[in-house]
Amino acid sequence: MPRDPLPDDLQRFVLTSVPSVPFVEAMLVYGAAGGEPVAVETVASRLYIPPRAAQDIVEQLMGAGVIAPAGNGHRFAPASPELAGRLQQLTQFYRTNLVDVTDLIHSRSRRAAHQFADAFKLRKDS
Repeated sequence: MPRDPLPDDLQRFVLTSVPSVPFVEAMLVYGAAGGEPVAVETVASRLYIPPRAAQDIVEQLMGAGVIAPAGNGHRFAPASPELAGRLQQLTQFYRTNLVDVTDLIHSRSRRAAHQFADAFKLRKDS
C-alpha cells in the first residue's frame, strides 16, 4: 500500500523546528501521557538514553513550547493551537511514515555537515 507523502507544510515544520529524532520520540512520550506529568528519568528510560541527554531534550521541548513544567516533571502543553495541530500531524505521519520523517530530519544534519565541510575545501581561485 503506498504511503501518503508528507505535506509541504509538515516538511517545512520538520526542517525548521525538529532538531532530532529523539526530540520527536520524547514529544511522543509526553503526548501519550494524556496530560499527566512525565519525569526526565522516564524519558531517558523510554528513549534508552542517559538522563543528561534526556534533560537536554526536555529543555529543547520546553523552549519549543511543546511541554510545560508540571508536578515532578513536565506535561504535554503546546503553546498554541497551531502548534498543537502541527504536532498532531507530525505524530500521525511519524507513526505511519517513520522512515520518511526520520530521513527528512537527518537530511537537515547531513546538509549542515556538508556545508561545514565545504568551508574547508581548498579552491583554485583562493
